[in-house]
Formats: sequence, C-alpha cells, structure tokens
Amino acid sequence: MNIFRIKDPFTLTIFGASGDLAKLKLFPALYSLAEQKRLPADFSIIGFARTKKTQKQFQKEFETSIKNVIKSDLNPTILKNLSQHVHYFTGQYNNLESFHEYKAFLKKLTKGKKQPHLAYFSVPPQAFKPIIQNLGESKTSKNEDIRLIIEKPFGQDSKSATQLYHFISRYFEEKQAYLLDHFLGKSGVQSILNLRQTNRILNILLRGAEIANIQISALESIGIKERAGYFDQVGIMKDWIQSHLLQILALTTMNVPISGSAESLHREKNSILSAIKLPKGNNVVIGQYDGYTKENGIPKGSKTETFAAVKLLIDQGEWFKVPIYIRTGKKLHKKLTTVVVEFKKLAFQKDSEEPNLLVIEVGPEERVSIKLMNKYQTGSSPYESITTSKSIACSGDYCLPPHGLLLLDVIRENKSSFLSFPEIIASWHVTEAILDAIKRKKIRVEKYKEGSEGPKSQHKLTRQDGFIWHDDP
Repeated sequence: MNIFRIKDPFTLTIFGASGDLAKLKLFPALYSLAEQKRLPADFSIIGFARTKKTQKQFQKEFETSIKNVIKSDLNPTILKNLSQHVHYFTGQYNNLESFHEYKAFLKKLTKGKKQPHLAYFSVPPQAFKPIIQNLGESKTSKNEDIRLIIEKPFGQDSKSATQLYHFISRYFEEKQAYLLDHFLGKSGVQSILNLRQTNRILNILLRGAEIANIQISALESIGIKERAGYFDQVGIMKDWIQSHLLQILALTTMNVPISGSAESLHREKNSILSAIKLPKGNNVVIGQYDGYTKENGIPKGSKTETFAAVKLLIDQGEWFKVPIYIRTGKKLHKKLTTVVVEFKKLAFQKDSEEPNLLVIEVGPEERVSIKLMNKYQTGSSPYESITTSKSIACSGDYCLPPHGLLLLDVIRENKSSFLSFPEIIASWHVTEAILDAIKRKKIRVEKYKEGSEGPKSQHKLTRQDGFIWHDDP
C-alpha cells in the first residue's frame, strides 16, 4: 500500500487558533499525521489569533488540546516533538499592517525559503473576507503559493455564496481555494465513490430504472452541545442537509467520471445537484426536541428546527419519479448515518414481500451490506433474509481523522474531496426551495421527545409513495 508522506517543507497558518475547531479537530489531526510519520522534518504550524499570548502559552494549549482528545493512546515524545514546530502570532484579521508584520515573521521563520503556505480559516464566516483581502493584499509576489482552506458554511444562501466566490476571485485563483466540508473526509463517505469506481456491478445496480427509492439518514443522539449561537441561526436544514447530505446524494446517484480528475468529479456532482427538485405537495417535515429552548443560549420562543425530513426528486430521465428521502435530527434514539437503496421488485411480486436493499453505513460503523430475500415453498415463514456485509472502514496505522486526510490532500493539491462553488450554489438553491416551501405553506415545527425517533409525520413522506423508512437495515 502506497502511503503518502509529506517530503517538502510547508507552513500551516491557523487563523482562529484559539477556537474550538482548532482545539478539537485540527490539533489532534496534526498529531495523527505526526504519529504516522506523514510530516516532513521541516515544517511550521502558526497560530494566528487576536488574543495576546506567548509562544510557550500557545504550545501548552496545543499540547493540552491534543491530550484531551487522544487521551490514553497519546505518545508524549511524539507530542513534544510536534510542539516544537508550533509558533504563535498575535494579529488583527481586519488590519493590513498585521499581515505585513506577519509576512516578516514568516520570512524570518522560514529563512526566506519558498514553500507552500496553507492558510486555514478556523474562524466565524464574518471573518472570511477581511482575512482573504489582507492575505491577498500582503502577497509579496503574484506567484506566491498560498492555499486557502475554508470550512463551511459558505454563505447563508446562494446570493452570499456567489458573492464569496467573486470576492475570493479578486485576490486568488480558483485553484488556490480549498472549500472544505469535513464530512467528505470521512472514510465511510469516501468509500461511496471508491466502491463505485471499482465495482461495475454496483454501478449497474445504481441506476434509476432499478431503484424504488433512496433513503439518506443522519441521526444523532446528542444535542447542540456548545453551538447554541451558531445552530439557532441556521437550523439543521442549513447545518446538515445543505452540504453533508446533498453531497452524499450526489456521490450515490451521479455518473462515475471516467477521468480521475477533481474537475470531472465536481462536474458530475454538480449535474445531479443542479437537477434536484422539491416535488409539489407536502414533502417537508420539521421538528424540534422538547428541551431545545431550555438549552443555554437558546431564546425561549425559538422555532429553529432540530429535525428535518424531505422528499426530493432528480429531474433527469434516468431518475424520473424515483423518490429520494433525506432526514436528519438531534437528540434521537440512536446515532447512525446510512444510505439505503431499495431496489424495485419484479412485476409479479407481492407488495407485502420485503425488498432487496443495498446499505452503505457511513457511521458510527463503516460497512456495506446487501440484503437479499430467499423464498421457501414450505414452512410457517416462507421468506428468509440473506445479508452479506463487509466493513469499509480503514484499518491499522493508515487511518486518519477527516481533517488530517484533507490537510494531506491540500499538500498534494488534490481537490477531489473538496467542494466547488458551482456545487455549493446548486446545493443552496435546493435548500432555499425547501425553506421557501416551509415559509409559504406555513409548515409548523413539530415537538418530539428526546431519545425518540423524531416527529411522527416523517412517516407520511414515505407512506404516500407506498414505502417505509428502513430504520434497522
């Protein structure tokens, strides 16, 4: 197995290095890269934030954050060696002079050697533009190798996403922008494409003419944790469906590109995302768990949805009238993310007979299963389910957390697991259509008990087409 290891020096600047994203995801991911000996001898990690602190203080924060996540499996020697590459710079995001000073800091740190500069945006969306502008205006040359790693959300709607696209284009080329949805770094999600690229029989099955319906579920047993301020503004529709689940939908239903290039993959995904339609009728259910308005930081009268289920169609000939059901929610009875493909029955089969299923589990376990039905002529139970299942999780020393894998992809300039702006804008159009239907039809937010399966109305979406949710596929 060929394992990619970074050979050449690089610099990683983490803007917002004092925030939770850096502490909970980025720092532990860097430790995993060091543990697997993926990092070169010469590299620099710089925390850029507004809070004044010394390098030693930041190194201690860096180490403590990793210890809190890795816990008993931590190797103190690896952590100490990694920490020696960590530096800190105090600066203001909206101050060009801070960025000129930072460029002088970087030049001294790297001894003037040219190397890729990864700029990670671990900041709220309102800080994106000033950082982009000041990075652009402080460039020492047009050929400076700066790679912007910007994590979702990309705008609040299609208009603001388009504006962000144009804003980035003022200062950087499109190839320099890495638009990150960490879900695409999960091995279970990456396996959808990997399985389709290497198994012709799977692509023969994944044709609209053979499929009765597709169900994409992302169920969470936890609540909003410490994200009250962000979550109450966006709701689960924008937080989960707009990118995570629509990306899974596109990977499942798109034509597999012949070329292995990122551009061809983005083109095929965009073809699907641009064709998704919300059908007429009552095809949206939203809910809120009972204790949501009692969470710290949530207004008492908040109507923000913590559960959403929607029926969609793909406006392409092959997928004509094939329903796709998507649902996601918090404080539910289980944690599970799956893609369930239900195949059509033969014309002579009874409706009561159970269908054949293809199940791709993205989490918490990662596996692919095929469920077939066997029929007997005698006996009290004439049908038997035959299920074959195989783990698709990575194994051993080669596993990396999503952010670690995606950082490697930025280094090797592989954008396959990142988004393109056309995809983002197409996904916003779908999300806006759903939100508009909620507003126009005055769809109410249903309350549901914590630890339950969610709003009961979700079953109306599937029953109107003669199907049921496959909760335990």
